[in-house]
Amino acid sequence: MTNNNDNYGSDSKSFDYDFLVEESLKNVVKKVLKITSETGLIGNSHFFITFNGNDPSVIVPPELKNADNTEIKIIIQHQFWDLKTSEDHFEVTLSFSGEKKNISVPYKAITSFTDPSVGFGLQFKIEDNLKNTSLTKIESLDANKPTITDLDDTDLKSGEIVSLDEFRDKK
Repeated sequence: MTNNNDNYGSDSKSFDYDFLVEESLKNVVKKVLKITSETGLIGNSHFFITFNGNDPSVIVPPELKNADNTEIKIIIQHQFWDLKTSEDHFEVTLSFSGEKKNISVPYKAITSFTDPSVGFGLQFKIEDNLKNTSLTKIESLDANKPTITDLDDTDLKSGEIVSLDEFRDKK
């Protein structure tokens, strides 16, 4: 089942639950960034956001781009300014080599979002805008399913990835 972008990820046969779950999880990122833009970071929170640098809507300074722009990671922690959110993207000013630079990232380009201060993380599929198909950055799990990463705060490298497939009916 594929998303045809006109009826909530469904066609005449059934709902595209994977699309709906993915969209809901992206709304978590939108909400957290919106709250942060209004009130600042809460407690020790900080965010690692990884996104597809090849997305044509991504705007980043040239020094972040390299031969392989498939993934670019930014950190929103101590030095960020002018965080703004909209329905389809966020904008923020970050410091690169002591210079403030603006970036703009559409939510659809985000491949992962992590708040290591509380051991929370999400990983997403990314859309290939040219073919309107889905790709994933997770090789060890089912390539067509969104995942939630549960990170252990004491050892971020030993996080557990939980696939939503575990909770689905087996047909």
